[in-house]
Amino acid sequence: MKKNLVAAITAFALAGVMAFSGAALADETEASQGEKDYTYVADNGYRIGFANASVSNSWRVKMRDMLVEEADRIGVELVESDAHDSAEQENSNIETMLAQDLDAILITPAVEDAVNPGIEAAYESGIPVILFDRTASTDEFNHFVGWTDENNGAACAQLMVDALTEKYGEPKGKIVALDSIAGSGTDNGQKAGQEKIFSQYPDIEIIDRQYTDFEESKGKSVMEDFLQKYQPGDFDGVISQDGGVTLAAWGAIEEAGREDEGLIIVNADGINGVARLVKEGKIYGFTQFPCAASVEALHLAIDTLEGNDPEDIIVVKDPIVVTAENVDDYYIADGDDFDWTY
Repeated sequence: MKKNLVAAITAFALAGVMAFSGAALADETEASQGEKDYTYVADNGYRIGFANASVSNSWRVKMRDMLVEEADRIGVELVESDAHDSAEQENSNIETMLAQDLDAILITPAVEDAVNPGIEAAYESGIPVILFDRTASTDEFNHFVGWTDENNGAACAQLMVDALTEKYGEPKGKIVALDSIAGSGTDNGQKAGQEKIFSQYPDIEIIDRQYTDFEESKGKSVMEDFLQKYQPGDFDGVISQDGGVTLAAWGAIEEAGREDEGLIIVNADGINGVARLVKEGKIYGFTQFPCAASVEALHLAIDTLEGNDPEDIIVVKDPIVVTAENVDDYYIADGDDFDWTY
């Protein structure tokens, strides 16, 4: 009997967080990129469905674009649908797609519970069902693949530990936190990951944290408040959950004339402007929640079709950690600051 997907992902994520160390994270930065070339599948004539929750934001647009590009590269026929974030529409889309002689189907559920009928219908049809990006509460699927906020939050916290250790010769310091939305899965997961790391270092203290609601204007306002409340030397760094918020916070630091203060900034989001700041030496590093989850899902569907899929139903990918050492692999020199890098 399969575990509930949400519970299983949580268990996998927390187990992974407990095992993190600075060296391990450095070794894991390329794990999600993979080494297997899937171009050989062109002769197999695979027809794979993609029931997409939506393309309602820039992350989802890039995610879908990467999937289409990879399907074209390896010779897979992709059959798509867009539910516009409606569970009812997604269930209908899946039903329609199942009549189109699919070999497998990829699904990003619009919501956790209400797309269960479509997911279960796909599974009962006998084709491999691969979930990614968003979870579901049904057990009737072959695999879930993706990244977790817990692991990304832990990886981001480890970056701060590493940077503070470089600065002081030991892990100590005071930091402020730019959180996302109170009670959201992202915020809860990021904080759980941060806590698992920071709890190991009693001389690192989060002296203040505020919600920004993923809004740049709030990120800037909160950072301005921090800069007024705390004078140079009162805190050493900033840990942020959102790229746009991080860019806005850096803008506030520059406007306050405190850009040369040596503040250590780490971020759990992979937009191009953050990569630029890493390349320019203004922030220390970031972790990714990759748009390439769609590519991982496509590869896993092919592996499942060919009997080469992993035994684990829940496939949680290692965090992608970006610092000055590997930022050139992600920075898009001619890209917009709000382009997703991977």
